[in-house]
Amino acid sequence: MSDHVVQVRSLSIRSAAGAHLLDAVDLAVAPGEVVGLAGTSGSGKTTLARALLGDVRPGLERTGGSVVVAGHDPFRPRGRDALRGRRVTYLGQDPAAGLNPARRVGDLVGELVRLRTGAARGEVHTRVHALFDLVGLPTDRGFLRRRPHEVSGGQAQRVALASALAGDPDLLVLDEPTSGLDPVLVDRVGRLVAGRVRGGDGRAALVVSHDARFLASTADRVVHLERGRVVPAPAVPRPVAAERVSASSEQVLRVVVTAGHGRGPVLDGAELSVAAGECVAVTGPSGSGKSTFLRALAGLHPDARGTLHLAGRPLPWPAGRRGPDRRAVALVAQDSASALNPRESVRTSLSRPLRGLDPRAVEQEVARLLERVRLSPDVLDRRSPQLSGGQRQRVNLARALAAGPRVLLCDEVTSALDERTASAVLDLLAGLRADLGLAVVLVTHDLEVARRSADRVLRVHEGRFAPC
Repeated sequence: MSDHVVQVRSLSIRSAAGAHLLDAVDLAVAPGEVVGLAGTSGSGKTTLARALLGDVRPGLERTGGSVVVAGHDPFRPRGRDALRGRRVTYLGQDPAAGLNPARRVGDLVGELVRLRTGAARGEVHTRVHALFDLVGLPTDRGFLRRRPHEVSGGQAQRVALASALAGDPDLLVLDEPTSGLDPVLVDRVGRLVAGRVRGGDGRAALVVSHDARFLASTADRVVHLERGRVVPAPAVPRPVAAERVSASSEQVLRVVVTAGHGRGPVLDGAELSVAAGECVAVTGPSGSGKSTFLRALAGLHPDARGTLHLAGRPLPWPAGRRGPDRRAVALVAQDSASALNPRESVRTSLSRPLRGLDPRAVEQEVARLLERVRLSPDVLDRRSPQLSGGQRQRVNLARALAAGPRVLLCDEVTSALDERTASAVLDLLAGLRADLGLAVVLVTHDLEVARRSADRVLRVHEGRFAPC
């Protein structure tokens, strides 16, 4: 019997077209060890992480090799049943998408505690409070009764992490667990994972991340993948400054927003203006209202109120906006997986905003959109589960551009991407600003990204925006 929690030998997984996503990969994780998994978007990181649960995405097949986790083969039904949710917990790249939108966050985690530990009702309540406190979430009754859409992206990420920890698994598999979190919370998650694994009892963790600093401070060692193969650690790329774009003096958007989640307002008269070709970055800690602000402008936050001026003209508040201006403001959401219908192909997703054009014009416009976001035509017939995180994010961006907006709202669009792909997305936004005069509001927890890319950086403070 292996003395490793994870033992992967010569694992190969390929697509129906014959492309190898994993090519004879070996990986071992010992008890008490945190192993980091790094690599560019599409290098096979998520494919390898999911294989530890015997999960292969639609359109892929395992063509060779073996996987043993805690003494079980996850590709066999009996082994899969023995591991999932008990011995192994997997937290995916877009964990908020897995939270039931109809359930309150406290009940979501409590149900998992009950199912995985058999705890009595009173003990479940105590354990839920302990888990929320562990991941840095409020434990008051008001927060526990919120539903997933009533918390910020970073808070939803931590609710999902609390869910993953509910059963106290032997192996924790985390795919980009810090995307969308501010630096203080990134450090907290790193300490939590490392402390839990190194506390004894033979636990282990595999952590997929593009964040080299996070892996350096959390993992005992880092395995690097490139094109489905394990490779030596690459040289650390130097950050590339995004192309500077001269903004116009024409003010495209001016808004004042007040919004909350059933209690006091998260945003209280937050005011922002942005000019044609300008990028304004908005930063602040998780839960401060950054994503709420973007959702309010996109008409997706029903409790929001305020005023909106587009190109100097007052318009109805976004939730009730109709007519030719309804597409003027487009949102690229933080959760790229849930933003796309998993049953739809990329072609269908990009064609939907183009209804009304003749078929030939739709085909030409879809091809132009793909070229603009630097995606190859071979993704057109894939569905979102068959795309890498970087590809999904660019499809979301292309779909937002299909509406022909004047203002693009970008919510943590680089947070789950490796350095190279993130730089490409930021360059892409700079190009859209220069070519189309597109105004961009960029929400990010990463001050370096904000300062490299934006003309102005604002910070959410006490429900309003202040210069950073």
